[in-house]
Amino acid sequence: MVIIPTYNEKENIPNMIQALFALEVPNFHLLIVDDDSPDGTGDIADDYANRDSYKDRIFVLHRLEKKGFGPAYKDGFKKAVQLGADLIIQMDADFSHQPKYIPQMLELSSKFDVVVGSRYIKGGSVDENRGPIRKLLSWWANRIYTPLILNFPVKDATGGFRLFHRDAIVGMDVDQVLASGYVFQVEMIYVAHKLGYKIGELAIHFPDRQVGTSKMKSSIAVEAALRVWQIKFRHGGLNQARRRTHAYTSKGSNCTTKCNIICFS
Repeated sequence: MVIIPTYNEKENIPNMIQALFALEVPNFHLLIVDDDSPDGTGDIADDYANRDSYKDRIFVLHRLEKKGFGPAYKDGFKKAVQLGADLIIQMDADFSHQPKYIPQMLELSSKFDVVVGSRYIKGGSVDENRGPIRKLLSWWANRIYTPLILNFPVKDATGGFRLFHRDAIVGMDVDQVLASGYVFQVEMIYVAHKLGYKIGELAIHFPDRQVGTSKMKSSIAVEAALRVWQIKFRHGGLNQARRRTHAYTSKGSNCTTKCNIICFS
């Protein structure tokens, strides 16, 4: 199951839906988590979910308001577990995470508990039109700053294109991941590492979005860098024995009654 959080992505979500299902991955399902987008993204998602060609394959979780990037993903992860998904992929709607890499991520899932789409390992890259300062800061944060502080081997800790096994999501207990902004990505992968899950990285190219407005601001990047220390102190004592052993119940999500979700096997 792929999880995509959305806020004002009406220009991207139809094309993303079509691109994902064009992969023809067996038993593929999509969960869109919309934060009450004023541009009607949630309504567009509902329209696709109700079409015969996507019936019972696209699910939409409507949240009452925009509460942050992290909480949207946490609700999505818990709902995916409740639905019975064995492999859970998180990605953005704006095509900076390219669907073409999903088959490779699925292939690597046989070797790893978590697969990270990485811009900063051999073969990975970012948009050639991205400014040099922005490139340098992102590279330094992911290759130097974060691994040094957290003492872990992941080369793209802030990347949001990831695959998790169901058991990893359950074992991590996403409710203990408290970040709401983009540092949520760092906290998630650090918790996975501390709990002993095997993490692999897949080289990807990361283009900038072509349509819509980016939610990433320089102030967010600065805040994320500072909060890495907070993550270290919060989760530094975790170990494999601290893994959660039971799955989430229906009480674990803040989904509204508008959710058009049913279980599948």
